[in-house]
Amino acid sequence: MNADLTRLFRSAWHLLTDVPGWSEPPLKLRLRRLVPILLPFSASLLLVGWSILVHRPQIERTRANFAPLIALEQDTRQLREVCSDEEAMNLAEGAREAAALMLPSPEAAPGQLEEIRETVSRHQWVGVFKDYQPVTTGNPQDRGILFVPAAGKMMPERRNTRPFVTLLEFLTEFTSMKLRTDLTRLAIRVDEQSGPVVELNFRMASLPPHEEASQ
Repeated sequence: MNADLTRLFRSAWHLLTDVPGWSEPPLKLRLRRLVPILLPFSASLLLVGWSILVHRPQIERTRANFAPLIALEQDTRQLREVCSDEEAMNLAEGAREAAALMLPSPEAAPGQLEEIRETVSRHQWVGVFKDYQPVTTGNPQDRGILFVPAAGKMMPERRNTRPFVTLLEFLTEFTSMKLRTDLTRLAIRVDEQSGPVVELNFRMASLPPHEEASQ
């Protein structure tokens, strides 16, 4: 095996360093003959080694560092294929309009109840309202929305000479409020001493706390 390799290298040496017209050229001439072949081969070998040992690992490190940005760009490209910029703007505008119809958070419910109480007072009624723990519904259309249940009790003021007319006026204004408020129960009973007593249950739509924090 070693003898075969020796003969192979010797044959290659003579082939690459052969000088025409010389059967046994001097070593100096053989080396001069070998230089034009050895220099390009060495340069190519250095380039291949630099590419494998330096350039390729650097590219891999760069790809790893920018992998989140590349993934984000791919997601953005996919979203653009599914939804145009105009459609995205329309969806964002619709989301802003929908958010304007809801409480910014469940903690804002007492303030909204105070506004309802003031509306009741304008219609010459006295109202007491209370909110409860927010809940969610199983309706897919209401997914991502909290509902704050509330209950109230109303009695007409002594100066109110048209309790039922003013009650209808209040209910009309109540059901057309800017914020989404769903009336779930309405009970009216008449007390001989105080007159009509109205009990109502309703719920107020609210953004979840995490959505409020993201705005």
